[in-house]
Amino acid sequence: MFVKRRSFFKIFSTLIAGLFFPSCTTVPVTNRTQLNLVPDKWIRWISDKYYYDYLDDNLINHQEKYLGRVLKIGQRIEKGIEKYFEIEKLNFKKYRLDYEINVVDDKRNLNAFAMANAKIVFFRRIIDFAETDDQIAAIMGHEMGHVLAKHMHERISHRLTWDILTLGIAEIFAELGFFLPWSRKQESEADYLGVVFMTLAGYEPTEAAMFWSKLDKYIKKVKKYKSKHDLLARVKRNLPEFTSTHPFPERRSKNILKWSEEVKEKYKDYI
Repeated sequence: MFVKRRSFFKIFSTLIAGLFFPSCTTVPVTNRTQLNLVPDKWIRWISDKYYYDYLDDNLINHQEKYLGRVLKIGQRIEKGIEKYFEIEKLNFKKYRLDYEINVVDDKRNLNAFAMANAKIVFFRRIIDFAETDDQIAAIMGHEMGHVLAKHMHERISHRLTWDILTLGIAEIFAELGFFLPWSRKQESEADYLGVVFMTLAGYEPTEAAMFWSKLDKYIKKVKKYKSKHDLLARVKRNLPEFTSTHPFPERRSKNILKWSEEVKEKYKDYI
């Protein structure tokens, strides 16, 4: 019985190793090695379906001060990305993506998101919330960073891996102990990529820190107001960062200020 069990685990380990090791890719700029088990064609098909279904269910804002504005900023960030590859003498061909940007007429949610197929959606309210084009560029650079770094591929790969290793059990432990730390790492990585790209696009990267600082004050103000008569909100306000998929805005702001100085110094001859 012991021999059979040992043989089983040997075969299982070999299969897992064969699955993992040929499936590692490197994130541009940070050079972090990541797990990627998901074919591009498959995830683009899924992303296309979700993206266009989402647009069908939401009102798109075509006004120049919203859509026109973010399109121009997006084009500049794309040029900043290409500039990075030129400076570092890297092959940009496989990272030349067909970005598509839209604005949904949502006045309630402060949000923006990017799909793995290089489709990006801004909510109207986050554009109103941002005080400058530089702050919108920070959001744009962050979202394009997610796409370029293939974070969605990585997240799905982690989920597949976890399901294989645990035979689909212990989802709560997976959420707290496995997926969320990776998500925070991806968020910080996208912040850093955004700083690099917006800087090379001619925007002021410290404005990204100003945006997160403003958002931090806003979140604290809203939570304080809601928690007066809401015990659950009061508890959530005091939760540690490990229960969140995103780093706290205050920490993001501090990190971005540090990165901004480093990036401006590194690329001072190109900006």
